[in-house]
Amino acid sequence: MRYLDEYDVLAVAARVLHCDSDTAVRRTNLDAVHEVLTDVRRTRGLADGVAVLLSGLVRARPFDGANRVVAVAVVLQFAALNHAELRLEPVDELDSLLDRLAEAAPDEVVAFVRDRLETVFGVSRRDEDMFEKFSDGARRVIVLAQEEAHGFQHNFIGTEHLLLGLIEEGHGAAAKVLTESGSSSPWRPAGMGISAPAVRELVVEIIGRGAQDSGGGTVPFTPRAKATLEYAATEARALGDDQLDTEHLLLGILRDGEGVGAQILVKLGGDLEDIRHKVIGWREHKQRVEQAVTGFLTEEAATTWPTFGRRHHLLAELNAVLDENEHLHEEVTRLRTLLRHHNINPDG
Repeated sequence: MRYLDEYDVLAVAARVLHCDSDTAVRRTNLDAVHEVLTDVRRTRGLADGVAVLLSGLVRARPFDGANRVVAVAVVLQFAALNHAELRLEPVDELDSLLDRLAEAAPDEVVAFVRDRLETVFGVSRRDEDMFEKFSDGARRVIVLAQEEAHGFQHNFIGTEHLLLGLIEEGHGAAAKVLTESGSSSPWRPAGMGISAPAVRELVVEIIGRGAQDSGGGTVPFTPRAKATLEYAATEARALGDDQLDTEHLLLGILRDGEGVGAQILVKLGGDLEDIRHKVIGWREHKQRVEQAVTGFLTEEAATTWPTFGRRHHLLAELNAVLDENEHLHEEVTRLRTLLRHHNINPDG
């Protein structure tokens, strides 16, 4: 199970409270947050962790303003980090539980969470070990692939949807390989210069659109897409990488070679082996950039939050988290709208 840290929580708070990172630090009781997160790390299983996180944040009230909304948004982020989703509806039941948290028994909270916790991305819990190693960017690709499948009214996620997810993710090495144009240079490898609309046209040409809407829920991976994810994990291990990132997903599509995703790349003028070389080039470019940035942080931070004393380092780390969690704004907006729809003040 993957856990949130204080930076993640502050990033959520900044989004919900519509403030910058410096203000988020001032408006958050970090000691209280640290205690709650420590309790979460003692739990076993995602449902227990979500229940402890929700109860702890609502009771401790560490956020100055909209504490309940921030707490729920943090819980949603924690669930998403573990490729799961907490259903909020019916909201009146959630609101009733939050009102009673002071006297609610722990088992009641866990039962409430377990009834509403759903695995996303169309995978079973036995695949959890693989998804544990996904970077935030790779997880975002899976979410986007699912959205693309819904857009085509497909009741499956195939390699073509993964390819579109890689393009729409926009920031990872895979997106750079696929979308960047221009010639190569010693500092920046060349890309393919393809676009999402061009890929979507070929998806329709090759497999068409679905007959009916899939309903907006989770959809499963095709066997080939699952194999592609396994190939991606193999590529990551072969390259000595601890995390599975977007470039490994693209390498998985290339390694399979026969899926719709690979067919589209060929139709758009790509050579699979040449694309692989481009991916490796961008991966090396990314590593050089990361090493250069890391070089500026010469002092090692303390290992525990209470002894972490360098404020400028905190803000640098927090801003990095905010950049990585840009998509969280959409989830927070959805949560606020949902609460208002049920006549619940999100700022109360």
